[in-house]
Amino acid sequence: MDVFDLRERVVGQYRDYLRSFINILDPDIERFVTEQLEHGESTWPDAVLQLNPAFEPDSRGTLGDLARDGVIRPETARFFGDNIRLFRHQGEALDIAQRSDSYVVSTGTGSGKSLTYLLPIVDAILRDEPERGGVRAIIVYPMNALINSQLLALEAYAANDPGTPLRFARYTGETKQEDRENILRDRPHILLTNYVMLEYMLVRKFERTLLETATRGLRFLVMDELHVYRGRQGSDVAMLMRRLQQRAGHDLQVIGTSATLATDGTREARRESIAEVATRLFGTSVEPANVIDETLRRVAEVAAPEGQAELRAAIEQEPPAVELDAVRRHPLAAWLEQAFGLDLEDGRLVRRRPRTFVEAVDELAAESGLARELCEQRLKAVLEAGNSVTTDSGDPLFAFRLHQFLSSGSSVYATLAQGDDRLLTMDARYEAGDGELLFPLVFCRECGQEYYLASLSDEGGHDRLLPRSAFMGEPDEDIDGEAGFFTIGGGDLWEGADEELPDHWYRSSRSGARVKREYEPFDPRPLAVHRDGTTSGEDADDSVSGWFQPRPLVLCLRCRSSWDRRARSDFSKLSSLSQTGRSTAATIVVNAAVAGMAEQGAPVDERKILSFTDNRQDAALQAGHLNSFVQVAQVRAAVVAAMEQRGSLSYANLGVTLFEALELTPRDFLAEPVDSGPGYDSGRESMSALLEYFALDDLGRGWRVAHPNLEQTGLVRIRYRGLEELAAN
Repeated sequence: MDVFDLRERVVGQYRDYLRSFINILDPDIERFVTEQLEHGESTWPDAVLQLNPAFEPDSRGTLGDLARDGVIRPETARFFGDNIRLFRHQGEALDIAQRSDSYVVSTGTGSGKSLTYLLPIVDAILRDEPERGGVRAIIVYPMNALINSQLLALEAYAANDPGTPLRFARYTGETKQEDRENILRDRPHILLTNYVMLEYMLVRKFERTLLETATRGLRFLVMDELHVYRGRQGSDVAMLMRRLQQRAGHDLQVIGTSATLATDGTREARRESIAEVATRLFGTSVEPANVIDETLRRVAEVAAPEGQAELRAAIEQEPPAVELDAVRRHPLAAWLEQAFGLDLEDGRLVRRRPRTFVEAVDELAAESGLARELCEQRLKAVLEAGNSVTTDSGDPLFAFRLHQFLSSGSSVYATLAQGDDRLLTMDARYEAGDGELLFPLVFCRECGQEYYLASLSDEGGHDRLLPRSAFMGEPDEDIDGEAGFFTIGGGDLWEGADEELPDHWYRSSRSGARVKREYEPFDPRPLAVHRDGTTSGEDADDSVSGWFQPRPLVLCLRCRSSWDRRARSDFSKLSSLSQTGRSTAATIVVNAAVAGMAEQGAPVDERKILSFTDNRQDAALQAGHLNSFVQVAQVRAAVVAAMEQRGSLSYANLGVTLFEALELTPRDFLAEPVDSGPGYDSGRESMSALLEYFALDDLGRGWRVAHPNLEQTGLVRIRYRGLEELAAN
């Protein structure tokens, strides 16, 4: 699979999604926004490429070798696998653990941090009467997903030695009552839990006995992903660690892991900083010397090319064959490993800070003097070859990740001017300079007329227009003055004539029609405004004339669209570039990625996306949103396909036509698939009726900002039989 092509597809569809909400009338603003979206530097910056470096192996050999040398028990080697060879940092963790010292492991992703505490814990249990029950280690994870993953890993290890006396269990809110009772009755050696459940064990009566008996023989207390615990949550967890150790009544060996606790300063400074954080969190001293970081090595067997001549030769050389030795000995592979994977710090190899792929290509082209397209092509070829070949451990030689960040974008900001005098920017600033104010712009969803988000404030008896940033939801709480919208006059904009106001604003009486009292505050007020927001009674050379309307917006001064004054939210009336629907954006990105994998011929069972979110509610919402989105897309695709096949559709045959357009197989819609017979006919009729219902429900016109129907998007035109004759009567 070409991950770079997949990235272009995902970003392209996200770009189209953002553009679909942009309806801007002013050609200068529209041109500016289009240029900004084309570059996308703030909304979808260039992808960052990160190369997983190789780790220095432990010099003592495999776990089987360690067992023969008496470093660990033979049962420990059997449990994890005799042929496993530790990395150097895993061996260092084992040595510190066997001295009964507390320590922290701060290594990168894919470095096997789990083994840095599981190996010494399992070995200690198997050395000390494993047939005796009781909790010897509590491992605390920040998420249940990590607990579930670790449980599966332990079960896989245990399968290596079916007779092992080692027992482990998960204890979370998801644990069934029967399993909880089993854990309370028969204590496991290793308990996997989270800090919330650990807190409950301290305070809930029926679980208190578990902790009381568990802490008698408790030796290890492990916290995974230390960097998660910060702020108030970090304080709560730190106090929990102290209470747990107090309940134990004896010193515990504490172990922490994290990939990102400290990144700045020298190595010694980082280790001191990490040790200080761990000491504060655990309430137990952790020495800087017991902070374990990773030791890296090069995989390329040749030196990285230097100078223009060597670089040109490396690029012009044919890309390596998909063979381990061929990739290792290619000079461009050595340059690539240095550019994305490794850096030198005081003579020691460390991970290079992530950088964009575009930056590396530009650097290679500049230093070699060759065409940028050729440099990009050759770098991708080496990456592909390095990712396709595997080392003795079974891992890709060049396992790389492409990080693409997407954001909802920024608002468009403008000064109070017109034409060439107006400054447009996407940078959120209050002033453009010399006291000139910058206002965020929003646009009418119907006609694209721009409105300045502003508030009208009284400053010493004189009105002043000030920028405001809040747009959606209830009226702004921290805005000085009256929140509303300012529009610069001109062209077809409303000119102040009362007869141009909507009819429903008026109340008829014997003396004539007059504006209803409840609509009087919404009557647009004329303003002449200077660039610093100050107002004047009449036009001046450095001022613009326009209209101020309080929120909520009830009338567009360009297209005359009107809304009920009780509709407090302006979201359905006005659009902003920063208004991307988070759930819809995530669904579109996921759908684009999966469809892109399908287009590239990826196996069906590998077209997957793993998505993380903060809580279950968000996860459930996103899952439902994705399913609903896909269903709507399938129904709409069926309608469009049927239109293309037949030219037109009628209500009478809508369901059957959609069924045929989807080309459904019995497996797609029948619980018990059959190809013919009464069961098939009945199922087909039911599915056709359901498709008809879905289509008619979706075609019903409703104001859905993210999902305008097929007629609103211009893909389908609906005609009503006899309507023209009725209207002409």
